[in-house]
Amino acid sequence: MDIAVDTLAGCQLFEPHGRALRIMDHPLVLAAAREFTSGAAEGTLQFLDAALPDCVRMIDFGAHFGFTALYAAASVPDVFAFEPSPSNFALLAENIARNTDLGTRIRLFRHGVADRNDEVTLYAKAAGDSGSSIFQTIERDTLVNGTADATVALRDAAAVLREIGLDQHTLLRIDIEGAEYLVVPASAALLAERRPYLHISFHPFNIVPTADEYANTIDRIHRAMQVAEAVACYRFMHLFSHDNWFCIAAADRLDFLRQYLLRPKPVALVATPQYGFIDAVGFSDQPLPTLYGG
Repeated sequence: MDIAVDTLAGCQLFEPHGRALRIMDHPLVLAAAREFTSGAAEGTLQFLDAALPDCVRMIDFGAHFGFTALYAAASVPDVFAFEPSPSNFALLAENIARNTDLGTRIRLFRHGVADRNDEVTLYAKAAGDSGSSIFQTIERDTLVNGTADATVALRDAAAVLREIGLDQHTLLRIDIEGAEYLVVPASAALLAERRPYLHISFHPFNIVPTADEYANTIDRIHRAMQVAEAVACYRFMHLFSHDNWFCIAAADRLDFLRQYLLRPKPVALVATPQYGFIDAVGFSDQPLPTLYGG
């Protein structure tokens, strides 16, 4: 991905899927932009392209530096972007400010979301970390302990979604580094009632409650089943795997449970195989034929 110098001082220009977005001329932002358009976010962008034409708003839980929020703002009039990390939020706000044509469509929130109102420690593993998490110990090629970055506010996700006005013409994107296992089950009743388009990035390897691999695996499977129960109301499940999206219709879900959710799956840069959902999964009450090249 080429990042071109923009005529606006202090900005760079990059074009995920042809949408021109201005970003800060900052090493952390530029590195994240290169990763974003290197293929790492391709599945996310494809899902956004398929769902946003039927939407009037996007809610972005885990907005990081604002790339998905800006991308969505080119298609819908209202974007709600949540980022609890103070350092990441500062860069997010700067990126939004550099896009005067899109920035008025985006509302920023400095808090995170969970299954309750709370104040917690946010742990970072590196500067500008997109993986900042409420979980201190996570698994990669070995166990990694994050450094306390800040005390941040969390709000009850279901209450936040009701305030915004969740409906079938909303795309809810959740990328919150393991807290999805709190937010999705706690929002199950609201998801069943409103049926928004839903895109979730899963991080089972961030769930490391003990030093016992067996106990961790049981916990991860349990949390995955809670999420599966919460989204069982949707007519269509969309799985991004091997660089392609696949539709899992309701009639195929029992096989999906046996052959995917309960099967150990390798994850790049993570030491142990993972159970449950991995990577990105989408849910919708409407078919998304363009997601499969139709």
